[in-house]
Amino acid sequence: MILNIESWDSNRWPNFNVNEFKCKCGCESILFSKDLLDSLQDYRDRYGSVIITSGYRCPKYNSEISTTGHDGPHTTGFAVDIATDTNSQYNIVRFYLSSYHAKGIGIAKNFTHIDFLTTAMSDKYSVRPNMWSY
Repeated sequence: MILNIESWDSNRWPNFNVNEFKCKCGCESILFSKDLLDSLQDYRDRYGSVIITSGYRCPKYNSEISTTGHDGPHTTGFAVDIATDTNSQYNIVRFYLSSYHAKGIGIAKNFTHIDFLTTAMSDKYSVRPNMWSY
């Protein structure tokens, strides 16, 4: 897991910047899965540009902007929202289901949520759908 800015590896993820994944509330917190970052780099290598609209969220910020409360998917470091349109959504969904077996995919008009949350992390993730729309 990436737990601080110093553990960011710009050689491993050359097309991303740590700032894309930090909490947007201004607290500068970061917690992010290296495997998820690897998958994003793989997607970018294959398909081109990826714009991260939401990476890590501290519990306080997540409770302010999401119905998932203080312990929602983005607080785990295993969830990301990617800016998408209809065409790119198809590629992302296909890629993450076939290549990485994403556990959660949410589709909205202008972004796609990807996560790798499992019941091993919390029983909270045993009752949700694998794919949904906002």
